[in-house]
Amino acid sequence: MDPKFTPDQINQIQSLGINITPPSPSTPHLLPLLSISGLTLISFGGLVFFKTKSTSVVQPNLPIPNSETVAKPTQVPKSIEHYLLASQQLFTQAIDAQTQQQSPSTVTSLLNQSLASANDSIKVFPNDFRAYLQRGQIYQSLIPSQPQLLDLAINDYLTAQKLNPNSAQITRTLATLFATKGDAQNTLAFLTKTVSLEPTKAQNFYDLARIQQQAGLISNAVTTYDQLLSILTDPVQKSQILSEKTTLEKLASQNTKPLIPQTVPTISSEPLIQASLPAPSLNQEGLIIAAPETATDIKVKDQTDSNSFSGNATLVSGQTSVTISSYILTPSSQVYVSTISGGKNQTLEVISKSKDSFTIGLLSPITEDINFKWWIVN
Repeated sequence: MDPKFTPDQINQIQSLGINITPPSPSTPHLLPLLSISGLTLISFGGLVFFKTKSTSVVQPNLPIPNSETVAKPTQVPKSIEHYLLASQQLFTQAIDAQTQQQSPSTVTSLLNQSLASANDSIKVFPNDFRAYLQRGQIYQSLIPSQPQLLDLAINDYLTAQKLNPNSAQITRTLATLFATKGDAQNTLAFLTKTVSLEPTKAQNFYDLARIQQQAGLISNAVTTYDQLLSILTDPVQKSQILSEKTTLEKLASQNTKPLIPQTVPTISSEPLIQASLPAPSLNQEGLIIAAPETATDIKVKDQTDSNSFSGNATLVSGQTSVTISSYILTPSSQVYVSTISGGKNQTLEVISKSKDSFTIGLLSPITEDINFKWWIVN
């Protein structure tokens, strides 16, 4: 039976301002619906339920994000290893390109990129010695074909040495570079530092003593040979050094002429490599990349018999004398001679001495060569 409102219920509902719409006779009886300003009343057996109409939710006005307000991902700063590795990889590619005889422009481009990465490492990490060391090694490797880069290499290694004063590798390389430059004074200074940093490496002592001899620093060379003998274990090497030391000891009490200190150039420019840069002979075939240090010992450039305080010479068999030129000879200079090999029971003598040369010989010729060492003491 369909639920019906009683007359009292109808009156109560109408007193509330609610109209009751009776169902159409032609339609089936449905649950009576009541409507009150947006509310739907559903009646089930006299019970009234309220159902709200669905309405759209209005979102508050929010600011539209833009490129300035959106958080950007944080960029991780590049480490110095990043720059050094990039520089070294490009440098290796340049060597490979040269080995494969690729075009000079290709080699030059790779070198410039390697140098640019080294420059970046210096700008970002100006207090890290490795940055200057990397660029200095690039300059150094190009000196055979680009000699104008020698001062740039020296400048970078000097900076690296100030930042890392305990590196024997850096001080020895500086000695090598100054020797290439012909600067004996700085060569000796940095070899001396190398010896103090690497007191068990024989090569450093030998190079230092030999250059001290050439510079006329006889007593210094004797001291260095003493240090070298204390670490040598090979009997043949010890015998050779002992013989050299014994000969020098005869001159140790003589006054020697000190070298005049030379200034060290300070260069701050950072040029890129140009294949067209003028350079002697070797550069005519393009850039030449060499190992930073290929020699086993250090020799001062232009330090020859003519401007050295000591040297070796040979009196050829059948000859009675040999003349040696020397620009440092003075009227008061003393010349000493010591036989190294040959000429048993023979005594070499200084036969004559002039303004810029001296002559060593015998009273009569012999049938074998005589190898000897000489010194000038001023």
